[in-house]
Amino acid sequence: MSRAEETTRPIRFRFRAMNTDVEVQLVTAGREEAEHAAALVKNWFETQEQRFSRFIPGSELNRLNRKAGWMSVSAAMDEVLSLAYGYIGQTEGIFQPGISRALREQGYDVSFEQIGQGKPGTTQSLLHTSTSLASPILGEDRDYTCPGWIHREGSRMVHTDPGLELDLGGIVKGWATERIADWLQRTLHIPAGMINAGGDIQVWGTPPSSTWTIYVKDPLLDKRNLTGSIQLGSGAAATSGIARRQWQQADGRLCHHLIDPRTMEPADTDVVQCTAVGQHVSQCEIIAKTVCILGSAEAIGWLNRHYDRHDVLWMTREGKLWFRGDKDTLKQRWPGFEPDHCFSFI
Repeated sequence: MSRAEETTRPIRFRFRAMNTDVEVQLVTAGREEAEHAAALVKNWFETQEQRFSRFIPGSELNRLNRKAGWMSVSAAMDEVLSLAYGYIGQTEGIFQPGISRALREQGYDVSFEQIGQGKPGTTQSLLHTSTSLASPILGEDRDYTCPGWIHREGSRMVHTDPGLELDLGGIVKGWATERIADWLQRTLHIPAGMINAGGDIQVWGTPPSSTWTIYVKDPLLDKRNLTGSIQLGSGAAATSGIARRQWQQADGRLCHHLIDPRTMEPADTDVVQCTAVGQHVSQCEIIAKTVCILGSAEAIGWLNRHYDRHDVLWMTREGKLWFRGDKDTLKQRWPGFEPDHCFSFI
């Protein structure tokens, strides 16, 4: 291997933060530079975990949840709340951070690995059990599209309604990934790299003669042997679904972490897993979660109304693949996937 090839070969690092595995791949002039950058990435994720985790009693998020009315917040919290406020509108209320109490009532009241994985075969049962999809029932006194807080942008002041409990886990991981990737490029001048935080992926500066290959795990391996990937020159991808974070309650009911704000229960749709590809990982993360919560039929209409240029691929309980995006680049960007249903951009 030539010296030039060694320079463009990504150096890999792994660590755990935000209750997920984080992988860092950096293309730099030397290993010492890469190790320094990776240490800064690790510190960044650990700092944001201390700030935004609902499982750390002294976190800024928990301090916010314990106090109704006006409260000053950090620049990072101010930025994330502003981003979340916008996504509530764009998803028509389906992305809703005010679900912390619903998660606790479903049993997700400690860090996920402390819940336990349930009995053998739990994942298979949740993915394959066909259930009737109940129509959402809204409480007369609850508007699920309402954020529940007032954000005075630029002032770092936030007003929360009494009883509001925010969970920002649905957006913080993507935001943190996107922000640190941008910082590595602009401040440390890392020419190419990938940050993968549990499926929330941002890439930039593709190494010469190749693209970043992102493998998509198949949640239905017992139904078919699907091998597929995404070829990404730059930009972002995010995957969400019900296969990874699920648990069994004492009464035997199976639950997962994607809460439908219309019912305040785990979403009950045909979608098992969704992957979205675009330029910003925080946006891709929101799209993937929203498709899972809405289900296939509603998701098509929502995507057409709000996200014109994202490739989105999802899998259903029956093992069907749905794709909505640029069909002309499907084979090139998504090698190995042969969707059962394809929808073009409008």
